[in-house]
Amino acid sequence: MKLINNHFEKDSSGSVTLVAEDKEDLFTLYNLIQKRDEVELKTMRNIKKSGKDGSKGSKAKIEKKLLRLKIDVEEIDFTPQDEVMRLRGKTTEPVEDVPVGTYHTAEIDFKHPFTLYKDDWDEIAFELINKSCSIDEKAEVGAVVLQEGVAHICLITENMTVLRQKIERSIPRKKRGDSSAHDKSLDKFYELVSNTLVRDLNISKLKAIILASPGFTANGLFDKIFQIATLNNDKLLLQARSKFIVAHSSTGFLQGLDEVLKTEEIQKQLSTTKFAKDVLLLDEFFKALNADDGKAWYGPKECEKAINMGAVKNLLLTDSLFRSDDIAERKKYIELSEIVKNTGGEVTIFSSLHESGIQLDQVTGIAVILNYPVYDLDEDEDEE
Repeated sequence: MKLINNHFEKDSSGSVTLVAEDKEDLFTLYNLIQKRDEVELKTMRNIKKSGKDGSKGSKAKIEKKLLRLKIDVEEIDFTPQDEVMRLRGKTTEPVEDVPVGTYHTAEIDFKHPFTLYKDDWDEIAFELINKSCSIDEKAEVGAVVLQEGVAHICLITENMTVLRQKIERSIPRKKRGDSSAHDKSLDKFYELVSNTLVRDLNISKLKAIILASPGFTANGLFDKIFQIATLNNDKLLLQARSKFIVAHSSTGFLQGLDEVLKTEEIQKQLSTTKFAKDVLLLDEFFKALNADDGKAWYGPKECEKAINMGAVKNLLLTDSLFRSDDIAERKKYIELSEIVKNTGGEVTIFSSLHESGIQLDQVTGIAVILNYPVYDLDEDEDEE
């Protein structure tokens, strides 16, 4: 998502101008835009022109016109397969040929800016803007595609690959009977790429890092990364060793990365990284629930009690709760999330378009894992 400008602060009214750049951005906007927000954008409108006698009857000429309208949102239509989001609502400001209060359907698509106005930029909306406008927050996979003397360090989101750094160094060829100059230069090249990768990629946040090359260059880089990590006693990097995937490509340029990402083996390995944390967390919840040990609860009433006790280790919510038409309900879940964070717990929001989110929705969309057992949360307070 490209941020053009913003005029808001958290927990206050204001506006932001954005450009959606991919389907991932449209899904973010689906979670961000709520009924009763206002959206200002350019859109085509059929305008009925008056006839010669000044009438606008059936013989009046229809003319398509590009207008800038401000709409009070009443309906939002988006499916993941679409490359547009449709908004329907009433116009809130007069425009030539379009009276205030007339209904209009407009589309948000790629590359065209729009402005979103909210009366209250709450915690969820604020975080969505921050994360969606930062490629580092959106990326789940890092990659280095290289060959001797050239390396491309990239971040990969669900829909795009972003080049962060390109490194080029001259590597002398091996001479018959003497490869020392070549080996020394190649080792320095590996060291430079390793240090740049650690500096430019947030390895602790990424779920996988692909190293791809022709021949054994990627293997050489992998060995160098962990040789340096061992010498520096870099515990975070050493713990992330299992995230690294070494693969073969026909070239060290970006088309080599596209080639690797399409292979069945890499697709399988990456499919386990996407939403992996959510799946494991949901599995932990259901195991505790089946054990009936008092450490797993679901349902708004039960979870709210546990949260107010300060007993929650993990709060699990589906994003559908934050798209509620009831503003008071949305605010309630935002406040519960804040309480959990302030008492040392972790909040995870599940996508209702992913299998883990669908499963959570089937048990009310809200669940908790507790730090210690608490029983009888499902009993009413007035029960003895």
